Amino acid sequence: MAGPADRIRKAFARLKQILTPEGTLMERAITGGIWATALNVSGRVFQLLTAILLARLLSPRAFGIVAIGMLVIIGLERFSKLGLDDALIYNRDSNVDRYLDTAWVMNAGRGITLAAILFFSAPYVGSFYDEALVVEILPVMAIGPLILGLRNPAILYFRKDLVFHKEFVYDVSGEAAYFFAALAYALWNPSPWALVVGYLSRNTIRTILSYVLHGYRPWPRFDVELAREMFDYGKWITGGSIMNYIRNEGDDHFVGWLLSASSLGFYQMAYRLSNAPATEVTHVIASVSFPAYSEVQDDVEKLRTAFYKTVRISAFLAAPMAVGIAMVAPTFVEAVLGEQWLPMVVPMQVLAAYGMIRGFVSSYGSVWRATGHPDYLVKLQLLSIVLMAIPLYPATVAYGLTGTALVITCVYAFIMFPIDTYLAASAAEADFKRLVLEFAYPLPAAILMGAAVFWTRNVVQSLPPLAELVVLVVVGMATYAAAVVALDSRINWNILREIKNIRDML
Repeated sequence: MAGPADRIRKAFARLKQILTPEGTLMERAITGGIWATALNVSGRVFQLLTAILLARLLSPRAFGIVAIGMLVIIGLERFSKLGLDDALIYNRDSNVDRYLDTAWVMNAGRGITLAAILFFSAPYVGSFYDEALVVEILPVMAIGPLILGLRNPAILYFRKDLVFHKEFVYDVSGEAAYFFAALAYALWNPSPWALVVGYLSRNTIRTILSYVLHGYRPWPRFDVELAREMFDYGKWITGGSIMNYIRNEGDDHFVGWLLSASSLGFYQMAYRLSNAPATEVTHVIASVSFPAYSEVQDDVEKLRTAFYKTVRISAFLAAPMAVGIAMVAPTFVEAVLGEQWLPMVVPMQVLAAYGMIRGFVSSYGSVWRATGHPDYLVKLQLLSIVLMAIPLYPATVAYGLTGTALVITCVYAFIMFPIDTYLAASAAEADFKRLVLEFAYPLPAAILMGAAVFWTRNVVQSLPPLAELVVLVVVGMATYAAAVVALDSRINWNILREIKNIRDML
């Protein structure tokens, strides 16, 4: 009979087997999914703690001022994204070391260039948004891209080889550094500088860890042919990155310019919290599915099967999270963030629908890139930008932040979503109607959950806000679980079988 020590050793051996990326592609993808999920949950915990605690210490205007700086930094990063990591992950060679020195030189040069642009453009950015403090903050934030440009390029192997336990350490350590540094500074001096310190700490820790977690040591060598080869694939990633930035952050720039830094603080917090399903599902699915799809890019049947599975799981997770966020938003904001953040409630509820659809389509980009259609990312983003730009100004002037949220959500839900789905189905040689059904399956369960939460909120509204929030979350989770079990066989969803298959593979 095995003793306690033997049982403990067996438990650790089983845990190691689950979390070590070995075996078939599907086994490694599932393992990668576990790590990517753990990564996102851990990262989200730190981000949520940071948002909650700093929202109590800092004003919406402080968040808005630093958001202006981050919008400029992210914009420059997106417009100059070289797509090198994606190109090397897509590369059929398992060993891409010969490219890494050239990639490091290109990334370092990019970091130096971005830092210089940010430093010298600070006065113009501050004038454009009419925020004097931006002029002081942006030159300091310019150090961030410089630090990150010196990272070890070999960290791309974490995703290429589905070695997500190392990416877990890399990413979560950065978020932890941001949290502790920003919180410590805010307790000492509750000002926008707390967020700046957090940002620089995150980039510094990640750059250091990139050399600790991988043994490759880059050297300043540059090969023109290798650079051209990487850029030839990466140019569409660059274009997609630019279009994605304009589409996702263009409204932020618009709000900051037309309204105020405080309004931008409200809007970004609403977007961040309401789009948690898309952020979590998209990152997990994209991190795992792109390398996995790339390995089976020449086997259409395997790619299509994997695509159906990822869409089903994405919809199963995104629908209840989005509906739940919309239902508990008033209680959550009052209980967790404080009354000064209440103007963000309605925009947050509207944007939850946008987040749900983003979660639904989280694997589309991976399919397009893995099947040699990265140009879709650029063309579709461009179309959505044009469609959103037309009504954005009048809607925002008439309805404020809610008008902005409505434009973003409606354009994507009623125009872009059908187009994206059709093209994704074509790329994977999948059935369009089946994809639409995969998105429809979880909606009845999510609607039942929303109705239960809405009814419960009216019943328990006399409770303290925090207690009310806990009750609503428990009711929502229990209702969705019960509805899924009741509906699964009746509507031919088969999500329970999919969950069981994943569990058995572990």
